[in-house]
Amino acid sequence: MMGEFFSVRLGRHQKRMLRYLRYVFNDHFTIVLLFLLGGLSLYYSQILGSVPQGSWLVSVFVGILWLASLHFGGLATLAQEADMVFLLPKERALKSYFVRSLRYSCILPFVVLLFISGFTMPLLVISTQRGLGNFVWYLIALWLLKICQLILQYYRLFQHDQRTNFNVNLIWLTLSLISIFLGIFVAPWLAVICAGLGVLAFWHLYFSRNLEPLDWEKMVLTEKNRVHRIYQFINLFTDVPEITGTVKRRKYLDPILNKINNTHSNTYIYLYARRMMRGSEFSGLYLRLVVIGGVLLAFLDDFYFSTGVALLFIYLIGFQMIPLYNQFKYMILTHLYPVSKKQQQTALEKLIFGLLLFAAIVFGVINFIVLGISLDSLLAFVLLLAEVLLFVKFYIPSRIKKMQD
Repeated sequence: MMGEFFSVRLGRHQKRMLRYLRYVFNDHFTIVLLFLLGGLSLYYSQILGSVPQGSWLVSVFVGILWLASLHFGGLATLAQEADMVFLLPKERALKSYFVRSLRYSCILPFVVLLFISGFTMPLLVISTQRGLGNFVWYLIALWLLKICQLILQYYRLFQHDQRTNFNVNLIWLTLSLISIFLGIFVAPWLAVICAGLGVLAFWHLYFSRNLEPLDWEKMVLTEKNRVHRIYQFINLFTDVPEITGTVKRRKYLDPILNKINNTHSNTYIYLYARRMMRGSEFSGLYLRLVVIGGVLLAFLDDFYFSTGVALLFIYLIGFQMIPLYNQFKYMILTHLYPVSKKQQQTALEKLIFGLLLFAAIVFGVINFIVLGISLDSLLAFVLLLAEVLLFVKFYIPSRIKKMQD
């Protein structure tokens, strides 16, 4: 009965997520992503050619990367605040609910582990001199270790002290380290045996038995944080109502606002600039994307790949700023302003042009530092400027037209 209740909640959750994901994987982003993956594959193949055979450092790097990837994905309980009242009498009957929850929580991490292990397997083949056929052993071991971690996440939902939670985390970390590095440096099948024994032990100790009372507040808060992280990712691509922004004074930015002349033609550019600078929603997105893009470019010394990444981030930044257009749609006073829609659109284009131009300069400077002052870095900067102009002059008007239809 409680298992069916989880299925009902899961259906509602998936329907809500699918509604947002169609905005994430839009046509433009999908095309850019395909080009980016092609460039990444080319860059990765060049790296493989320079990896020394039999290098234990490369094996250690792959092992640490696998261990880090195990932390992707949490236990999806889909708990809500009302559960603390209405499901409290059914606490002992929630076992089937959590079994469904554990099963569902495995899907996305398993897919991610499949891609990460498959992506790093050529490095391990070169460093360990073992065949590619051992990939299945490593993948099964990683899946089993992820199941162990999800079981421990379930166990931590009950009323324990911090010391107990620390101990079970330490046990899982030790088990993961032993399993991964036994598989890499001794024999791959040993990793599966070690991880499999861990699943059996954790299932018996932490899942199959009746445990202490649930910490309902912790479970609800944990689920809220998990869903919030998903919305934060989606918010990089489209506006998410569940992400509420805050307004901060930011007096140090007043000199920038003061440079906007108090004229009729600057009505909306002042409103948009003020919203951008003092609201955490758009300013946070802009800064995060500029910083993430800059950090990625700092580690890329391939012209084609770094240029593709820079172009992708310019597009993402501009795409995220377009919802500014409707920020004042429901303010009565803005409908009383004698300002045309064309003037409103022009104001948004000017603001986004300035933001993208600054991001392009930042990315261009990083490219000049990494690639050196050369024809390649100069060409990359010209391409960034061209994308900024094309985005402002052609893409923004077409998007606004669709928003108005």
